[in-house]
Amino acid sequence: MISAGCREAAEAGAAVLASGGNAADAAIAASAVQCVRELPWCGLGGDAFALVSGPDGGPEALNGAGAAPRALATASVPGGRLPRFGPLSISVPGLVDAWRRLSERHGSRPLAGLIEPAAELADEGFALDDAFARALDRVRVAVGPGDPFVAEFCEGNGSAAGDRFRLPALARTLRKISAGGPSAFYTGSLASDLVSTVDRLGGLLSAGDMAAHSCDFEPPITVRYGSADVSVTPPVSMGWVLLQQLLLYERLDGRSIDDEADRIDLMVRCKHAAFSDLAGMPRWQEASDVAAVLGEDSLDRWCSIIDGQRRSVLAPAGPATAPAAAGGNDTTCLSVADGRGLMVTFIHSLFNEFGSRVVVPGTGIVLNDRLAKQPAHLRPDGGRDRPHRPLHTLVGYHVAHRGRRMVGATPGGRGQVQTNFQVLRAMIDDGAGPQAAVAGPRWLSGAPRLPGAEDLLFLEPGFPAGLGSELARRGHTMAADGAASDSDLFGSCTVAGVNCRTGRAFGAADHRRGAALVTVTREETP
Repeated sequence: MISAGCREAAEAGAAVLASGGNAADAAIAASAVQCVRELPWCGLGGDAFALVSGPDGGPEALNGAGAAPRALATASVPGGRLPRFGPLSISVPGLVDAWRRLSERHGSRPLAGLIEPAAELADEGFALDDAFARALDRVRVAVGPGDPFVAEFCEGNGSAAGDRFRLPALARTLRKISAGGPSAFYTGSLASDLVSTVDRLGGLLSAGDMAAHSCDFEPPITVRYGSADVSVTPPVSMGWVLLQQLLLYERLDGRSIDDEADRIDLMVRCKHAAFSDLAGMPRWQEASDVAAVLGEDSLDRWCSIIDGQRRSVLAPAGPATAPAAAGGNDTTCLSVADGRGLMVTFIHSLFNEFGSRVVVPGTGIVLNDRLAKQPAHLRPDGGRDRPHRPLHTLVGYHVAHRGRRMVGATPGGRGQVQTNFQVLRAMIDDGAGPQAAVAGPRWLSGAPRLPGAEDLLFLEPGFPAGLGSELARRGHTMAADGAASDSDLFGSCTVAGVNCRTGRAFGAADHRRGAALVTVTREETP
């Protein structure tokens, strides 16, 4: 079973499974196709995280985040913060090495063969959908007609939904990686082209930064929620924020709540508490600090605060008229489970739409903007000689519950931990099937890319009439209905799992952004 952010990726992964490959092989093939088909939101210039669970159920996390250039420690950056786009916003791309590490540890097929379907798709092209066409148009207008971005991606290609879109330069790059392995990307000619492009534009990424990059597997963070064990990707992922929300909700007896307004009121307050700790943790990368936030004292303190808030119903602020949210998925993901019990969730991103908007000419590579709006001087933390890896919203989860194991993820920026909170609560507390849990209407507190909207509460269509008014009465600042109808705000979940008793795979794919679910039946040969 494979669920992925686009049908082409799901079909590529399914073909690997059908031919005898395992879940890790399928995840790599599918993510490579996503780098072509979902180029505005992921790619060779981006980062990745994975959560892998073997047949024994023991999950492990792959941290595929790249580091900031070491030169930033002493660089002079006007204004004290790095720009949203451009060469100074670029960190080391981690995705390609994440493929290598996942393949070495869990794969059963050569990496080169897994990448080839993506190269073929880039060569042959595909029909643009509305989301891709809109993203392309937004960035083309923003950078201007003379920008290398236009020459690389727009010239010779259609720009409207339904038009053919080809990426022959990206196909050549994928085949270079197939032939030379990831070292071709980090130390070979591709690395040289990448570094020289960034240097020419005034960026700080060096050949040494690229050559020093490596990623590895780490223990996930696991908590008990009800009768389920929930594991998440550890820092630099925001996975622990998801766990804090779950623990606070359970501690405040949220699992026994039936009323929709009561439930959402409490869940949103748990979200505010977790995000407050995130904002106040200068050392959120440290395991000890994360453990403290998830510890008894911290949970007790927040429970007392939230109880007080709920007893004191605030005067309503009235519905707010939110500015129109900028479209764009910004991230994509996939989840896959094979017949042997191996399962992988893989989530990757350029950060903002088309990342930094810096392209490496003639390669099809667009580079990330992972350092966007970060403080200018990113020194090795605590004086230790290690590179700074910025905070990532990317989160993968693994759940073991009542004889089932599953993995999942969603795009959505800082909404990821909120969407996952709602989906997991529905599956664990209500016993909802994955597809029903994913399909239900969602809320979002604080929309991405909307300044001053940290506490603005969005409700997706489908909730009971009057719910927004009741939440406003309880003190929540509600977004206008028009903003709530933007499906880009509410994620695009992928889920895959196995029933340990029957051995049958199951999964879910979100209707919001065209995710696809493919089931594979393969005859075992003696």
